[in-house]
Amino acid sequence: MALAAAVLAPAPGAQARIPLELRFDGEAVEPTAPPDFTCFDATRGRWIACRVRKGDAPGAWVLERPAPGRYRMHVSIDENPANPRRYPGDYEAQLWFEVTDTAPARLGVDLPRLIHLTRPGDNGRSLEGMLTGCATQPTFETPRYSWGPAATVEFAWEPIVAGAEYRVSLAAVSCGRAGAARATRRETTGATGIALALPPSAEGESYLFRVEAWKGGRLVGDLYTHDGGTHSWNYRFRVRDASLPRWAYLAAGAGLLLLLAGARRTLAGVDPARRRRRVRLLGRGLVAALVVGAAAGASYQISQDRAWRRAAAEQAAAEAARQARQREFIAAFVSTAPRPDWWDRVATPYRVDNVGDLLSTWQGHPRGDDGRGERQFFKAAYQGILDHPDDAHLVAGAIELLHWVVRDYPHRLALARFGYARYFRHRRRTDNCANCMVGDTTQGLAQNLGELYAAAGRYDEAIEVGRRLIAERGADVSPYKLAETWNQIAWAHWRKGERARAVAVVGEALARYGSTERRAELERALAYFERERDRAAPRPE
Repeated sequence: MALAAAVLAPAPGAQARIPLELRFDGEAVEPTAPPDFTCFDATRGRWIACRVRKGDAPGAWVLERPAPGRYRMHVSIDENPANPRRYPGDYEAQLWFEVTDTAPARLGVDLPRLIHLTRPGDNGRSLEGMLTGCATQPTFETPRYSWGPAATVEFAWEPIVAGAEYRVSLAAVSCGRAGAARATRRETTGATGIALALPPSAEGESYLFRVEAWKGGRLVGDLYTHDGGTHSWNYRFRVRDASLPRWAYLAAGAGLLLLLAGARRTLAGVDPARRRRRVRLLGRGLVAALVVGAAAGASYQISQDRAWRRAAAEQAAAEAARQARQREFIAAFVSTAPRPDWWDRVATPYRVDNVGDLLSTWQGHPRGDDGRGERQFFKAAYQGILDHPDDAHLVAGAIELLHWVVRDYPHRLALARFGYARYFRHRRRTDNCANCMVGDTTQGLAQNLGELYAAAGRYDEAIEVGRRLIAERGADVSPYKLAETWNQIAWAHWRKGERARAVAVVGEALARYGSTERRAELERALAYFERERDRAAPRPE
């Protein structure tokens, strides 16, 4: 976890603003990308707005003083434009501080730069399977022939600053129990790499690797990794015992000794003539065994060749069928949702090859600019669909997210219909989302289509989309997302003029899903419906 140092000093009276300085390697830093400040009010247990504005000097900012209490500030800077936010080259820091009537007088945030790990995995891209489960983590095997099984795992990273030292830690963590870890090694090095000889992972455990860069007592570099939309401050892997067991060496040695002893007994105490006859008989037996073995081997090889050719033909047929399906899908997708007219004018630094890339690009593309960041995401996600049309998780997720960017894209409704029709039965991944259910992506696709139908005044179609989702996929959808669907249906009835029906629908939604985080949203809708209904009711003379 990136920690930042705060410089706190008492002041004679409360200040309306708190000077704040961003530093890297002990010096004030003026990043090329605008910092993103978020604040958590630990005293009251809620996120609050960080009211921060730029100061005059390099690295200088000003924080509007919040109410007294304890806070955690998170500073995120997308400094490397070649990748999404929170990837190597960016800055990530967290700062704890306490506000009183007189303090702090100033705050200083030491920004660690995210380290680029190059071996054994490249954290410049999403490392699929590395964080979401032990069964899919990178695995390193011990040598086949080794008396003491151990795998040498080499780690390497790019330097952060000259003169930095790198603190490496390794722990064994439980696959099924969060927080259970055993520290196994800690080392400090001035080099940008280290080789670790590691025994096989224990049953139900994996290794957790971390590296930090320190200089002058300050954290200047930290490790951050991504996988399938999840992220962490470490690299996880397993070591598998692929070495022959020790008993195999003992058995082989014992067998050799028995063979030598048997040969000695057979030939010992025999006159030379009989010994020669026995040797000739043994030789003929050996030749016969070799002939029989060669014949059996040739027969086996012929059988294997036939099986291989048959498997290769089946694989080629399956690949041809897969490519035909891909071509059909791409043709249907492009005809439904053509590339926007700005496609060739916008370059995107992002590449989407899997769900992890998609979610990293979604979470980390620039926002709040002139729309260029949204177009970069749109182009990367759209191209990802074309490059991987047989990855249902990527394609369904991309179509769902494309709805939320580039609102002037003229084919939004057609794209939403395409996603809803093709992926209504889709079962999303849940290994990368603790509170998700397999129908949540389909709910998002249906929600997007219903929104567009309602915006076009096609209320009956919007209602039908939501009703079908509830009837056919409701058991697969998270309760809070079903609350969204019911709320959308209620609003469609209201805008259609069926006001009593709208009140009934949202009332039923509250009864079903009032315990979810959508309760306040449903209550606001119901209050609005009832207020407008009462206002429209005829008043007695």
